[in-house]
Amino acid sequence: MCGILCAVSHDADSNFQSLIEALKGLMKNRGPDKQAEIKLNYETGNILLAGSVLWQQGADLQKQPINGGNFIILFNGDFYNLQKPDNISDTAFIANKLAKCNNAEQIISVLKLLEGPHSLIIFDKRDQILYFSRDTLGRNSLIIERTQYGINLLSTSGYFNSNQLSLELPPLGVYQINTNNLTSCFLHLWQPMNEYAEQLLYNLDVVVGLKTTVESIISPSWLLKKNLEFDYDFYKFPYNADHVELYQNLINQPQIKASLNTLDKLLSNSVANRVKCTAPLCRICLSELNQKETVCRHAKICILFSGGIDCTILALLANKFVPYNEPIELINVAFESLSGQNVSEKLWDVPDRRTSLMSVNELKRICPERFWNLLEVNVTREELKTQLSTRIKNLIYPLQTILDESLGCAYWFASNCPNSTARVALIGSGADELFGGYCRHRNAYRRCLGTNSERQLSVQSELDVDWQRIPARNLARDDRVIADNGKTARSPFIEENIVQFLRSLEPFQKCCFSFPEGVGDKLLLRLYGYKIGLRDVALLKKRAIQFGSRIANKRENASAQSEHLKCNT
Repeated sequence: MCGILCAVSHDADSNFQSLIEALKGLMKNRGPDKQAEIKLNYETGNILLAGSVLWQQGADLQKQPINGGNFIILFNGDFYNLQKPDNISDTAFIANKLAKCNNAEQIISVLKLLEGPHSLIIFDKRDQILYFSRDTLGRNSLIIERTQYGINLLSTSGYFNSNQLSLELPPLGVYQINTNNLTSCFLHLWQPMNEYAEQLLYNLDVVVGLKTTVESIISPSWLLKKNLEFDYDFYKFPYNADHVELYQNLINQPQIKASLNTLDKLLSNSVANRVKCTAPLCRICLSELNQKETVCRHAKICILFSGGIDCTILALLANKFVPYNEPIELINVAFESLSGQNVSEKLWDVPDRRTSLMSVNELKRICPERFWNLLEVNVTREELKTQLSTRIKNLIYPLQTILDESLGCAYWFASNCPNSTARVALIGSGADELFGGYCRHRNAYRRCLGTNSERQLSVQSELDVDWQRIPARNLARDDRVIADNGKTARSPFIEENIVQFLRSLEPFQKCCFSFPEGVGDKLLLRLYGYKIGLRDVALLKKRAIQFGSRIANKRENASAQSEHLKCNT
């Protein structure tokens, strides 16, 4: 994970320079291993490209920005499912590809084939054109902002003055701007526009002061709907209050078994890529002077661990690919009770702490040879207030809701765990959106009084809404707060092949809301967990991290503006 920054200024005064230094300071935590920059001066203004690198891939540390022929490249993320030598960094890989390009069409043809979470900035030195994008699934952060000096593109920002207008860049495709005209933008779409995408594009133009023209539709091949031949319907199976009998019956059905086998292959491959593609040293050993001679047996992988089905499955799969003599960290966060209790062990006895203890015992039962290192992070209200007001609010920016505050703080404190040596954090993002795990999915089924087909259409509509908004609702923010602690957040469920597979299944092949809560929601994933050995965990009800960690009050309106995140004008 890296911090990337591109500032285009038509007025390079001292205030602009001080702003850039502040922004580079925010980037450094994302990339503590190496910082570099390139400054270019043109008649119409100045361009700064700066990168802060967290070494995760390649045989050696690769600084950024990097020159690739006529282009300067800034890259944040990871490429997967590509034919790429292991000893070359992703940044060098894409730079080599782009160096052979001579025009926009060739650049787009290269970017179309990229898979994996990333954000990318490319500057064409000859034609003075910026190309920039977030990946098709919007997993990594890239903020675009209009200032009195020009335009900034950057991984993390913060509110500095009233002349600044910022927005998370909608992950709609590859954007193209001539730096001599910062009001006109061309967009090469990942996929055809719909009503939601049109609204995102309208918001971008209004907030940042652009006039964006759709130039082409790229349509990466994995986005095309895949025709599957699985023929089963969870609603056709009876439930007699015995979940063990139900689950055993379901996983033995030939078509369901085939679906689970496909899920196992895809999810195992996704976890393997995200566990294996990392530097050979933990954050402590990386700071040693003689890095080449260091043999590191510390944990390099952690799971942000509530104890729920999603993260426990990731832990169990990670066990297959992490060297047997390395621990795996399970980081659980709890916030001080608001009930006024005296400080004691019970103060941290929050729901997620209890489920984490239960789930780690299941992991020890299934994989007794692994050292599962459960790290408990206990956060006082005073610590929460201090970090939120001095640092976390800048990482959450430009988002401002109570929900953003709660989730952002929970992920920041978990990834900030002082006893953690890991530089990669696996998180369960996307599981609820893909498998049907939210109460609103169940409500969509129950509140529809039509036919079975109409009920399934209602559930599908709710799943589609959740899937469309996950980049803006979760992913970019989580990337910013976790990366601030020198960790790369990796979400194995949100992987191109998994998404294609699960989005091609019908709702009744992923969840079943005629079964009780904790049994039928995310049913396909629960069956998978049961199949690989999980028992108690497979029946845990969905619980949002903000409530499980007790950072949030259920009586608050999650969509209301947070008083702590307000931008004072």
